[in-house]
Amino acid sequence: MATKSLTFMEAVKTCFKKYATFKGRARRSEFWWFYLFLSLVYSVFWGIFMAIHMAHTAAAESLKSNITLDNLSEMMDQANALDAQYQKYYIIVGIIWGVWGLFALIPTLAAWVRRLHDVGKSGHMLWLFFVCGIGGLIPLVMCIADGKPGANQYGESPKYIDEQ
Repeated sequence: MATKSLTFMEAVKTCFKKYATFKGRARRSEFWWFYLFLSLVYSVFWGIFMAIHMAHTAAAESLKSNITLDNLSEMMDQANALDAQYQKYYIIVGIIWGVWGLFALIPTLAAWVRRLHDVGKSGHMLWLFFVCGIGGLIPLVMCIADGKPGANQYGESPKYIDEQ
């Protein structure tokens, strides 16, 4: 009998509780909710980065519209100051984004490996991500399939529970 699927928050909590657990199996709901969570977090970072970039571009365009031969030197100084100011924002967001990426790397890989285990495949299938072209799609497509009922070489099914 199949147990109910995990909710969004249960899946995220489970993946972070199993931070570096590469053994065992992960249900589709655990994997895909966590994948959605990561996508949302990265989208927020990308949105912040793009907002900074758009503000920087708008400020630079505003400066350009006021340039004349008389104030060229002054405007170049203002443009350099503006670039330096926004460069700080880019660096701060980039560092936070990078720290988040490093923090999320291990649980992401662990969730991938456990999900592949659930469909009876080795976690080594993730090496296909480094193959040029469509290699990375192969593990992704494999993660769509339902896990095998009962135990496999990677452990008991987290979804199907034998009633005895």
